Amino acid sequence: MVAVFLFLGVCGATLTTSANANAFLKAKAHHHEDRISAEELQTSLLAEVEGTFGEGSATSRVKQFEQTLAPLYAALPKNENGYLGHTTVRYALHRLFVQRHGWVVKGLDGSFSDNATLSAGLLKENVPAYIQELVEKQLGGRGMGLHDLAVLASTTEHLIHDEAIKRVGGAFQAQGVLPTETLNETIADELLNMYMATYILGEDLSNISSQEALALLADMSEVYMAWNETKKFVQMVRQEVVHSDASAEQKASGNLDFSLVARIAERVSEQFGRFQDRDCKVMKNDLVRMGGDIAKAGRVRLSDFYKPALDGQWQFQETAPYLRQLGALDESDPERPRVIIANYIASQTNCIGASSFYSICCIDECEGLLGHIENQIAAPEVTPSQLIDIVSKLSSSSVSSPRDISTELKDRLQDIASHHGGTVPLHGRLFAQWMHHAYPLECQFPHLSGTTFSHTADEWLEMTGQDASATSEDMLVHVEKASRLGASQEEATLPWAHEEELLVVRPPPANQAEASSMVGNIRNMVVFAAMGLAAYSLVQQSMQPKSGKAAVFAEKLLV
Repeated sequence: MVAVFLFLGVCGATLTTSANANAFLKAKAHHHEDRISAEELQTSLLAEVEGTFGEGSATSRVKQFEQTLAPLYAALPKNENGYLGHTTVRYALHRLFVQRHGWVVKGLDGSFSDNATLSAGLLKENVPAYIQELVEKQLGGRGMGLHDLAVLASTTEHLIHDEAIKRVGGAFQAQGVLPTETLNETIADELLNMYMATYILGEDLSNISSQEALALLADMSEVYMAWNETKKFVQMVRQEVVHSDASAEQKASGNLDFSLVARIAERVSEQFGRFQDRDCKVMKNDLVRMGGDIAKAGRVRLSDFYKPALDGQWQFQETAPYLRQLGALDESDPERPRVIIANYIASQTNCIGASSFYSICCIDECEGLLGHIENQIAAPEVTPSQLIDIVSKLSSSSVSSPRDISTELKDRLQDIASHHGGTVPLHGRLFAQWMHHAYPLECQFPHLSGTTFSHTADEWLEMTGQDASATSEDMLVHVEKASRLGASQEEATLPWAHEEELLVVRPPPANQAEASSMVGNIRNMVVFAAMGLAAYSLVQQSMQPKSGKAAVFAEKLLV
């Protein structure tokens, strides 16, 4: 039976804020239930809607998103109306922000679940889902076209940028600097460092005193291993923004104002994911080196995974049960458990809770590979021969091209195609599994829906009462057991599960595309005008909680 499959697990599951027990931070961040008011939602949504009728920053931003999203939109399966369905929209937005900034945006994994009315404010992690449902309601349930998707993406990014500006204001207040003051570069860097410290730790300056904020900043070199490199990165971004955006007077004097510092903070948040991904690459290289003879299969023995921690390092200490729920443990041979390198790198344990709206996780290398295939095909399905031709020429950080695709991989591809009438769906579990076999160090193994979850270490402790970090005694048990068993000739074999799960079950109608006629454009304008008029009243409505059965079903779709 083919099931609906939400691929957020394959591309990096939507995550909640936590800086605890990850590979980059050595301190526990505070967790706050950040909310946003109805007025803020209304303002942001109306700004993007109004931008579709004129010129300005909103119009430019929506057009940029349309250009960025066009290849992905063309390749995604459409509903019976020729548009993107509800689940596909979230999948597209998730991949957009991961590719664009390294952001794993919260709320793109299911419907909002806040039980309070909007008069009390909406949890920020529920905002993307709520805005999506608001837009879909105004579109009459037909689904979203490219322009609709761009407006939704632009609104989400607008809200994120607004949050960055508020964080900058908090940094000014914590440092005792008025927003109206003129700043030299030294003071600006101090403010940006304060902003960056709270950004990395997921801290809200409105919830702590100025003294606590200054103490937090003073401890950053102990809390965050790459703090010195991060400060240099922020200074580099400051120089770039001043060069491109500062007035002639500011360039001559070297002074900055609040507006320019806010723009620097926005640019930092957009680029930080790529910057910190350098640490992810170092971690990957370490795991590959530890993996030895099975690294080519994208694995490292759990016993070898633990050895650095037993030698005094603080990385690679997650317990086997926690790795299992993250989907990072291969137990196809129960006696010799192995860590799946790609799944571990992309997991929650290596994320930074940078924002109330998103976490920053390691860049998914498979996203670039899949994106290249989508750009080549521009359709949701492809023949095996086309795929073999593309993949044989597609290199990665660990796979050189051109290469000969093995007979086993060709046979697997034919099996998938035979399951789907001769073509391979690009957004199905079986093809994701095939990509893991073709690029085991870049593409994650896609577990069956509902068998793994991206819980944070804090959530894991709350759910199970168990710490996510293994004790030295627990790690030593695995090391000693592996020593007794010795090596296995089968350890490099990659598992294959025959169950298929699709992003969209119903195949798209042949040759159906989104209408682009004058009538269609006018209809979109009317729809968005109506959405603008209705936004204020709709955001005042109470959000009904999902029923228990519906919540369980939504959770089951996650990987």
